[in-house]
Amino acid sequence: MAKNKIGFGKILPKLLVILAFIVIAYFMLRHYDFSRSFSELLLVELLLGILIIEGLGLLLVYYLSKNINVLEAKTLRDLFRILSYVILLLYILYTLNISITGLLASAGFLGIVVGLAAQTTLSNFIAGVYLLSSKAFEPDDQVTINTWQYGMQPQSYPHDKFVPGFSGIIENIGLLYTTLRNEENVPILVPNSIVVQAMVINYRRTRNIKNSEELAKIQFDMDYSVSFEKMKKVIDELLRKDARVISYEMHIEYLHSQLYVITLHLHVKEGVNRRILRTDIFTEIIEKKNRMTAKT
Repeated sequence: MAKNKIGFGKILPKLLVILAFIVIAYFMLRHYDFSRSFSELLLVELLLGILIIEGLGLLLVYYLSKNINVLEAKTLRDLFRILSYVILLLYILYTLNISITGLLASAGFLGIVVGLAAQTTLSNFIAGVYLLSSKAFEPDDQVTINTWQYGMQPQSYPHDKFVPGFSGIIENIGLLYTTLRNEENVPILVPNSIVVQAMVINYRRTRNIKNSEELAKIQFDMDYSVSFEKMKKVIDELLRKDARVISYEMHIEYLHSQLYVITLHLHVKEGVNRRILRTDIFTEIIEKKNRMTAKT
């Protein structure tokens, strides 16, 4: 996923200019006598406030672009600037001895109305901030999101436990939605308020999975006529030749009256299409299995 991060070198010249003006304004406030000119003092304070807001806005975009895309980072920056300029304006009005009680009451009432009208949006926004700060999962993590809000008929596996949910790679954690890209390369947008309530299985955080690996699972039946040790040697030879597979674990999952079930946990290279990988391995296993069964 391309997040288009903003490099520090890109904002450094603007920060240096802003910092220089802040130093000048601060020096004037400390050493210049404004006792005769209240308007000049107010102007310098206004300038200092604007410089601080713009400087913090640049740093905010730089920091947020590490976790979310630049467009969303700039949206948050604009929200921060609006709130900061409103506070600065109230300060200026208070300094000029202009009553702001009515303005505060109106703003409070308007905030309640807007909050009720945009309750769902605000809950998604707050949940998005929580997800970004908690780092329960990050972009490029392989996860399964299991939530009761979205009914999903699980695929039937006669020998395997299955977690109903939406599986894929985290593509983006936005302000309102978390984007998940499934195995069919289709993006799934889940509201952040839903994700916060969901059970999230993060396969990338598995203890023996490195950041450059992903996990794939394969399960198949085997006749008792073919020994597990013999099948293990065949699978080992097959997987060692596959450059997509980094390592694997193989064990017997279940025993039935006429067959046993083998499970493979594959650690594969990042970006590998697991559906194609499973198809290729299944094809090879079926051929090997048929040959071994025919011999017996």
